[in-house]
Amino acid sequence: MRKWLFGIAFFCIGCSVPSKIVLNGSGGRNAYNVAVQKTNSEEMLLNLVRLKYGESPSFLELSSITTQYSIKNIITAGISIPGFSKTNPMNLRGETQFQSQPTLLYSPLQGKDFANQILRPIDIGVIQQIIYSGWDLDRVFLLAIENFQEFPNLHREGLAPEELKRHEKFHEVIDLMKKLQMKGSLQIGVRQQTNDLKLKSLQFSFPFEDQYGKEIAEILKEEKSSNGKYIINIVQGFDENGNIGILPRSLLSCMYYLSKNVRIPEKDIKVCKTSDIFNCTISTKDIPKIFKELLIVYNSNRKPKDSYVCVKYRDTWFYIKDGDIHSKKTFLLLLDLYNLQSGIPEVKGALFTLPVG
Repeated sequence: MRKWLFGIAFFCIGCSVPSKIVLNGSGGRNAYNVAVQKTNSEEMLLNLVRLKYGESPSFLELSSITTQYSIKNIITAGISIPGFSKTNPMNLRGETQFQSQPTLLYSPLQGKDFANQILRPIDIGVIQQIIYSGWDLDRVFLLAIENFQEFPNLHREGLAPEELKRHEKFHEVIDLMKKLQMKGSLQIGVRQQTNDLKLKSLQFSFPFEDQYGKEIAEILKEEKSSNGKYIINIVQGFDENGNIGILPRSLLSCMYYLSKNVRIPEKDIKVCKTSDIFNCTISTKDIPKIFKELLIVYNSNRKPKDSYVCVKYRDTWFYIKDGDIHSKKTFLLLLDLYNLQSGIPEVKGALFTLPVG
């Protein structure tokens, strides 16, 4: 009898949720962190696919996560019939249940403020910040820059011979700058005009004696040097004489650029639901010159097993291969630009509260 009373007392006392379960369990903080990161990546991939199909992107912001934890103890007693035992007539059983009930609050990103954030050109200060955070200059420029002086980073499917030549010069310049960056010989700054705070310039400084630096100066037609270094100022937009400086893309333009390399199923091409760059009239040998593959999104009829991120759309799975480091880096760069450029605007639309569990 004492054993029974001890068991009843043990299961009936009040219990608190252990901190290890809250932080590290399946319903803990780390689990939600991983889930939010995963859904953010899936949302971005979904929007790239939408752009490929000629549809507008849509974003939801996870405003908050609230959860309630509960722990419940259950005790049951019973008598076995038949098989009644005089020495041990009663069976006593106990059970402990742990529950997590999260509530997710989503808000649609829409309206004038958000549209301006994804449509306005990326600030050159953001570009400098991204490069100094460790990103390769060539990857950043290929994704985020439309023009570097007279050299265009075109993504159109048709190019005249002269345009193609200037496009190749764009790649030549950024390849040389990447080599200087790898040597630690390239510094990048942002200069703001004192008489016009809205007018900014992106500054490039590199040694005068460096062979790569000399080649860059020759292409950009720069002759001035100071203290043994070339210092090149490229104005954002156009200078006072109407010459092109550096023209950054908008976030939406970056997404559209990457959507070009979403591989779509043949059935959708045949019924003209979308177009594919590899089915156009350009010679196949010219495609790498026109469009350098920063990211490749594949498609499959079944959910892929080797995906870094995948999403189902129009009865087809679209995914980035987990082993494709080049595409994964570009996709991560796009997410970084999105976080820096879009921010969290004032929400004016409806709020969606989704209880889970």
